[in-house]
Amino acid sequence: MKHITRGLMPFWDEYLTDTRHTDAVLSVNHPQREDIVLEFDKPWEREYTGAYLTVVHGEDKYMMYYEVYSPNNRPGEPVHYAACYAESTDGIHWVKPELGLIAYNGSTANNIIIDGLIDNITILCDENPACPPEYRYKAVLECVGDAPGYANPFDKEETMKLLCMVSADGIHFKKHCVVSQGFAYDSQNTLYWNPTTGRYNLFLRDMQCWPEDPTATTNDRLCFRAVRVSESEDFVHWTEPVELDYFGGDRFQMYTNGISPYPLDNRYYIGFATRYIERREWTKNYDHLCGAAERRERMEREEPREGLAVTDCVFMSSRDAYHWYRFDEACLAAGIETGHNWVYGDCYPMLGLLLSPSRFENEPDVLSLYVNNRYKSSLVTQMVRYSFRQDGFASYKADAKWHTLKTVPFTFDGEALRLNFRTSARGSIYLSILNAYGQPLEGYKSCEIFGDALDRTVDFDRSLSELAGKPVCFEFTMREAELYAMRFE
Repeated sequence: MKHITRGLMPFWDEYLTDTRHTDAVLSVNHPQREDIVLEFDKPWEREYTGAYLTVVHGEDKYMMYYEVYSPNNRPGEPVHYAACYAESTDGIHWVKPELGLIAYNGSTANNIIIDGLIDNITILCDENPACPPEYRYKAVLECVGDAPGYANPFDKEETMKLLCMVSADGIHFKKHCVVSQGFAYDSQNTLYWNPTTGRYNLFLRDMQCWPEDPTATTNDRLCFRAVRVSESEDFVHWTEPVELDYFGGDRFQMYTNGISPYPLDNRYYIGFATRYIERREWTKNYDHLCGAAERRERMEREEPREGLAVTDCVFMSSRDAYHWYRFDEACLAAGIETGHNWVYGDCYPMLGLLLSPSRFENEPDVLSLYVNNRYKSSLVTQMVRYSFRQDGFASYKADAKWHTLKTVPFTFDGEALRLNFRTSARGSIYLSILNAYGQPLEGYKSCEIFGDALDRTVDFDRSLSELAGKPVCFEFTMREAELYAMRFE
C-alpha cells in the first residue's frame, strides 16, 4: 500500500489515482508568457547564442550560464564554443558582468567564463555536504576527441566523453575528470545531487534503436534520441546508464531532457524536455510556414533536417529518477508564427526553475521558466520568461458537469490537509474520506470548497490526525474546478 509522508503530493501523474472510478481529466498545463528579460546582443554572442541555459541558486543571487557558438568556424572569430555568465537577484532583471577572464578581439571586458568547449554545457551547484568547497560548482560538457577547429582542453582521444570542470565560486573553472564515455551526449546532459537518496543522478542523451538486433543495418532500424540515467555515491563510480521508463507512453524523440529537482520539494524530479519532430520531406505546408526561404537556405547550406525538423516541449515528472509520467501533449509550443520561429531549436527551456515575484500586487510568487526566442534567426536572440503557478504543471480538471477523482487506498502522516486548487464562481470541490473498502467515514466529508488558493485548509467535523497511518481513500467531487496538489502537515 502506498504511503504519503508530510509535505507535497502533486497531481502530476496517476500515482494515487483509482482510474476505474475517476472521470476527472488529468492534463498538462501551459505556462503564461510574461516578458523578455535578456537579449544576447554582444559581439561574442552569435545567432546560435543562448543554447543550453542553466540557472543555479548562489548564496545571494541567481547564477545563469549559457553557451554561445559561431557556426561553421567563421574566419576571424576567436570564439567557437564558449560559456557565458549572467546573474540576477529576482530572476527578472539580469546583468552580464565584465569578468576579465578570456579575451575576445583583444579585450577581456566580457562575461565569457570558459572558452574552447565542444558543446552542451550544464552547471551543477553541488549540495552534497561531503563535497569539498573547491568542487562546489561542476560544469558538465561533451567532448568528441580532437574535433577539427575546436580547442579540446582535456585530451586527444577520438572517444565521445562527458567531462567535468570544477570551481569554488562558479566563475573560475578548471578541468577535473571524465564523468562518462561512449554514449551520444549531443544534448544538455543534466546532473544532480539527490539529498533524499544520498546519490548523484546523471541524465544523459543517447541514441536508442529498434529492433535491438546488432546484425540489422541502419536502414532496417529505427534510431532516435532517448534519455538514460546513471547514479553514483562518490562522483567517481557510476552505474551503467539505463533508459528512462515512461510506463509505455508514446515513443518520440527527446532532444533535451530538461530534468531538475522540483525547487519547492526536491523529492520530486521534473523535466521540461524538448521534443524533436522531423518530417520526411518538404510539403506544401512548408511553403506557407513562416520563414520558408530561410528554411530552404539552411537545408541547402547544412542538412535537410535544418528545414524539416521542428521542436516543442513536454512536461514529465518522477519520484525515483527512473520511472516517469510523461504527457504526450506539449506544454509549450513555438506559438503564433512570427517569421522566425517554428524551427529546429524552438522551445529549449533553461534548466532550472526560479521562484519569482508576481507582476501583480498581493499575488503569490510564480515559478519562472525561461525559453529562447528567435533562435537561429538573423535577429538578436532573446530570453523570454514564462510562468507557472506553484505546483501547477498539471492538474485534474472538471468541466461544468460533476466529475470524480478517487484515489487508491493509501496511508498518510499528518494532522492537517491543504489543497492547491481553483474553481469558477459556480464551481465547487467536495472531499469525502473513505475506508479502504470505499465506505464513507463519519465526520470526514468536507464543506464546499471554492475559490483559488495555493494552500487552502480542508475542514472536517473530526480531526484528521485520527486517520493518520490508517488505510483510507480520498474521493473528490468537483465541477468547474482544477486540482493541482495536496499537502499533509
